[in-house]
Amino acid sequence: MSEPEKIVKARLHHGSNSLDLTIPSEIVTNLKINPGDVFRLVARTDRDKLVLLQYERIYSTKTGTSQK
Repeated sequence: MSEPEKIVKARLHHGSNSLDLTIPSEIVTNLKINPGDVFRLVARTDRDKLVLLQYERIYSTKTGTSQK
């Protein structure tokens, strides 16, 4: 299922050097993403120096089973 393109802003995670990205509510609802779901992150740059972040859900808290 392909979701329409969305724009998100990186925000400082209070008390650390990490950043938070917000998942828009439409995507949260459509893909049934829940607080506590666990994602694998693959971060890379392509030949044009574009930063690509790919998230894969590996555990869903709602079903309690792995999505792998």
